[in-house]
Amino acid sequence: MAGTNGVHAGHSGPIPAGALLHTVVLLPDAEHRLAQFLTALPLHTEGLTFGSWTAIELPRPCTWCDLEGEGWSFRLVFDPQGLPPAALASISAGNPSDECKQDLDEHQAACMIFLTNFPKDSSPWSRFQALARVAWSWVDAGASLLALPEAQLLLPRRLLMATEPANLSPDLSYMFLTNGVAEIEEKGEERKLWLRTWGLGQFGLPDLATSLASCPGEETRLERDLESLRLLFETLPPAMIREGGVLPIGGTVQVGERTWTAIGEPGAVDYPFLRSRCGVQLFV
Repeated sequence: MAGTNGVHAGHSGPIPAGALLHTVVLLPDAEHRLAQFLTALPLHTEGLTFGSWTAIELPRPCTWCDLEGEGWSFRLVFDPQGLPPAALASISAGNPSDECKQDLDEHQAACMIFLTNFPKDSSPWSRFQALARVAWSWVDAGASLLALPEAQLLLPRRLLMATEPANLSPDLSYMFLTNGVAEIEEKGEERKLWLRTWGLGQFGLPDLATSLASCPGEETRLERDLESLRLLFETLPPAMIREGGVLPIGGTVQVGERTWTAIGEPGAVDYPFLRSRCGVQLFV
C-alpha cells in the first residue's frame, strides 16, 4: 500500500492496486460531464496534468487516466453507465438517507477517484484534502452524490455545494466519518452492543469502539451511555486528526457524566465487525 514512503502504488488495469484513498462521485447523466470536470479542476487545484486517456470495453466500458503533478498522483476511472451492482451495494452499506437513495437509484454515470501517490512530507489530512479538491471538481460538473466507502458514507449535492475543500479543516472531519452499532450479541435477557466509528483510516488513524451492556430495567443508564458515547465519537476524532495520534493506553476523556478510558493497542482485537484499515482503539 502506498502511504509510508510516497512510493507509487502498483496498477493492474484501470483499478489501481494499493491506492491510499479513494472516493466515488455519482452523476445524473454522462453527457458533457467529463468536459465540465476538466474545466472545473483548475479552480480547485493547481499543477496537475493529465496523462493519456485509455478506453476499455471489458469487463464494462469505461475510460481512465492519471493526474500527476508536484508529487501527487490520482487515477480517475469514469464509467458512463454508472456503478456496477456490486460496487453500488458496497457504497450504500451505511444505511443512506432517502435523499441519497433517490440519487443512487437515478444516477447514470460515475467516476472513481484514487489517490495513488503523494509528497513524502504531506500529512494524512492534507492527502484527504487533496482528494477532496479533485472530487469537488466533479461537484462543479453536476455530481449528485459523493461516496466515501471507508466511512460507509454518502454526501448529497446539497451539502457538498455548501462546502469548499479549500476551507476544510480537521474540525470539520465529522462530515466524513460515521458511527453506530456494529454488532449486537444476545445472551439470554442481556444484550451487548458493540459501537464504533467508520472512516478514521482515511486519516491514517484507528477507528474507535466500545461495548455496552443492555439489561432489562437499565434503559435510562444505557441511554445516557449512548449519548455520552455519541459525543465521544464526534469530538475526539478531530483532535486525533489535528495531532496525528491516538490517546495513550489509560488516557481518559470526560464526556458529560462519563469518563471514557482507552484500553489496549489499536488492532489488538480482530472481530470481523471491528476491522479497520488502521485497527480499532477500544474504550471502556
